[in-house]
Amino acid sequence: MNFWAEILNRFKMRWILLILCGLISAYAQASQLNNLLPPVRLAVVNSFGSNLSVRYFNGTVNAIAKAVAPRRLVVQFYDQEVFLEAAQNKGFDLAIASSGLTALMTDASGAAALLTIINSRTPDPNHANAGVIVVRSDRDDINCLADLKGKTVAVSSTKAFAGFLAVMGEIQAEGLNPNRLFKSVTATHKPMTELVKQVVNKEVDVAFIASCLLENMEADGVIPKGCLKVINEKKDENFYCKHSTRLYPGWILSAQPTLDSKTLRNIMEALLQLPPGKEEGSYWTVATDYDQMNLLLQRMEVRYLEDRTIGWMLNYYRWYFIVGCGALLLIILNWAYLAFAVRRKTEQLRKKVEENREYERENRKITERIEALEKAKSIGIISAMVAHELKQPLGAINNYSEAILRQLKRGKKPAEEILTEALSEIKSESQRASEIVEFVRNIGRKEPRQRKRFNLETAVEHTIELMKRLGRLNSKCTLTGAENLFVYADPLNVDLVLMNLLKNAEEAVRNQQNAEIKVEIKNAGADALVIIEDNGPDMTDDQFASLRNLGQSSKKDGLGLGLAIVRELLEANGGSLKLVRIPSGGLRCIASLPIALEDKDGPG
Repeated sequence: MNFWAEILNRFKMRWILLILCGLISAYAQASQLNNLLPPVRLAVVNSFGSNLSVRYFNGTVNAIAKAVAPRRLVVQFYDQEVFLEAAQNKGFDLAIASSGLTALMTDASGAAALLTIINSRTPDPNHANAGVIVVRSDRDDINCLADLKGKTVAVSSTKAFAGFLAVMGEIQAEGLNPNRLFKSVTATHKPMTELVKQVVNKEVDVAFIASCLLENMEADGVIPKGCLKVINEKKDENFYCKHSTRLYPGWILSAQPTLDSKTLRNIMEALLQLPPGKEEGSYWTVATDYDQMNLLLQRMEVRYLEDRTIGWMLNYYRWYFIVGCGALLLIILNWAYLAFAVRRKTEQLRKKVEENREYERENRKITERIEALEKAKSIGIISAMVAHELKQPLGAINNYSEAILRQLKRGKKPAEEILTEALSEIKSESQRASEIVEFVRNIGRKEPRQRKRFNLETAVEHTIELMKRLGRLNSKCTLTGAENLFVYADPLNVDLVLMNLLKNAEEAVRNQQNAEIKVEIKNAGADALVIIEDNGPDMTDDQFASLRNLGQSSKKDGLGLGLAIVRELLEANGGSLKLVRIPSGGLRCIASLPIALEDKDGPG
């Protein structure tokens, strides 16, 4: 008997172990299957702060979690604006929000409103929510809506229904302009409990909150009882919270199209069977009257973007359009004026350019005629220059030749010494004549002569002596000044300059008593000066001015070339000519030439 009893016990233990393994495997498979199912996402608008929201909706969340089992329930808290964006992006399946925010959300996402929550303070589902305007009790300057002018206001969001839209609609219904009434309206994106604290701490003047929040915060001891007062307070039957606006439907549970009908039915059955809450007696029911809420949203023109037609935008932003169109009109008028001014200025410039071109063409023709005249005149000047400058060397050759011929005709043989001197002078003057011809040719070709370093005093003495010997300088002539002063120039050019100046001085003093010509050499730093001064007659202004003009002469048979040639020769060698009238009579000619450096064959 004991044997068979032991066999039976072992057999039972094996079956029990197999059953336990099967149960564990089934539980594991069920858990794995549940994890594969997508969660149900519940969005709760966090208008009152997470603590109040969790306490108020705790029973609702537990009931929904049981109704969607075995799927998990994920609860997400949103502020008003992020809630609307999440609705458009299908970021949740279920939502608990105010009736007005739900209406905005359903317009954007195609969601459907299901149930409305009420409590012992707000027993009517069609009149279970309102906006409240709170200020500090010690603010004696704020007692009505008109007193809100120029005050600072804090709101949780401009999309909040009871906490913003309902209040702004009430202010508009009183005939006030809510857009211009306040000094500032700040959207804090914080729970309304924080707005109440800002008013208590005097951070803002006014706050807009939802109904019953003030009573809850006073009951919880968050703020002292009676520290705040309600502006524009209203009294309604079956509504036992202070409020500033008319009443609207309470908070609503809505569902997105992403939730299947079976799950949705289970949720609605669970919530409708949920007993009233222990603290406030809250429970879910169905609201039937949304007319006042819809009228408010239409009047405030805040239905979601799909309802904002072009006509609505033109009406709502009409002043911006008027200002913008005015600015655009001014810009167009300014552009048109600038375009007209530019065209007019362009036309004026075109005419001016044409006139300038015409002037240039006329000037070119005049210049060409002047150049032709100058060319003809230059030919005459060069011819006269040849005759003028060759006169002296040819005269000297002629004098020496005639002297020798006269002695030969008389049958006298000239002494060898005299003959040698005469022939040397003839050779020298012939060479000089040749150099003058070459010089004049170079002037015509605009080719400079070779400049070199030589003693200026020696050149002046030689010129004076030569002119006296030729009978061209018969007046008293004295030479004074610096000795051994070397200049860098063309010796032939310098000889021509000195001869012309001495010849002019001699002609000026020819009829004067005590005629005298003074020649002085000076060192003026970088230049050497040859000053030739005569005591000739006084000169009139016209006579003195004519000395500077080419082709005009103060002498009856003069060509007016002497001083012009002198000036051109000096400037070609880096010098200059200056004429000064002497008050007592006569003329002072100052010819300057660059001084040559001692260690170089030129001035640097």
